[in-house]
Amino acid sequence: MFDYYQPTRIHFGDRLHELGKICKRYGERALLVTAPDGVLTPLYTEIKKILSETEIEVFHFKEVKPNPHIGIVEEGLQVLKENPVDFVLAVGGGSSMDTAKAIAFTNGVETINWDEIFEMFHSPFENYQAYTGNELPIIAVPTTSGTGSQVTQAAVLSRGNEKITFFHPLLFSKECILDPSLTLTLPAHIRSATGFDAFTHAFESYINPKASTYSKMDSLSAMKLIVENLPKAMKDPQSVEYRSNMMLADTLAGRALANGGAAAPHPLSEIIGGVLNIPHGEALAIVFPAFIKNFAVQYEEEFTEIASFFTGYNSLYEGMTAFLREINLNKRLSDYEMSEEQYDAIINSPILEHLPFGTAEDLKQILKDSY
Repeated sequence: MFDYYQPTRIHFGDRLHELGKICKRYGERALLVTAPDGVLTPLYTEIKKILSETEIEVFHFKEVKPNPHIGIVEEGLQVLKENPVDFVLAVGGGSSMDTAKAIAFTNGVETINWDEIFEMFHSPFENYQAYTGNELPIIAVPTTSGTGSQVTQAAVLSRGNEKITFFHPLLFSKECILDPSLTLTLPAHIRSATGFDAFTHAFESYINPKASTYSKMDSLSAMKLIVENLPKAMKDPQSVEYRSNMMLADTLAGRALANGGAAAPHPLSEIIGGVLNIPHGEALAIVFPAFIKNFAVQYEEEFTEIASFFTGYNSLYEGMTAFLREINLNKRLSDYEMSEEQYDAIINSPILEHLPFGTAEDLKQILKDSY
């Protein structure tokens, strides 16, 4: 017995030119949420042109930062109050999509009660009722292949040194365009970090007790695609074929995560990322080998299955560490400059006492072994 829910309509391939027609279904005024101008500026310009030709008015909020803080959401909500719209359009990576989701979700709120939101909507598997009744539809156009956020019900935000996730069915995108060519501008370190992030979504959802027959098929397909294509995409960054396979894998992994849930590496990486403010995929790469080593007995059957994707190695640990070297993500905590206070904040995070993935001592050992 299991549940599986995936409401997002997916448009895969060279489909950006269809964005106006897709968005028109949701209204005539859009809030475009992106990172600041930079390498993606030509894309932002093209998208605004496409929407203008469909007579859709666009208000552009371009203040998204990596690991978006709740303050950025509040800035975006203020823009939304001054310029009411019919839907929110997220363009970019996971940070843009998380920010867009949170803005769309809190539409109509005068002062956001973050404690209430994080406490009320803490489970990815609850069919929560609407929060305000004014939540806006979300359209997503990802430019990375890693977060899977275009097909999940989660929004990850930073508050202080913490990264916190809230979940709601209304955070699923109504529709998304998955155009692999939009990922060609990614620099190598982001390409590897986001690609590994997708792998961990598939991996962790596969070993989660809530995994189902459907989500496991998504997980296995995603892991196989990533192991076969991410190293090739690193060596041949202009190959649309490898980028297409990575975007397929990212979406499969996102579907699996939405329906199976994560495991220990994700909250541990969020502790690290919250303190050191490093890319999420890098933080995951730090803890993953130690997690595999420390939980090899508990997940012996699952790890054996996953190890088959890494041919030529005697164990999943060997295969994983070799894979991380191949994609330039073989990192440890000691590779980063940090103060004693920062190290202590990571190792002794109070979050460890509340995670359902093992004892606080077991989880602390993973962090220690990751140093």
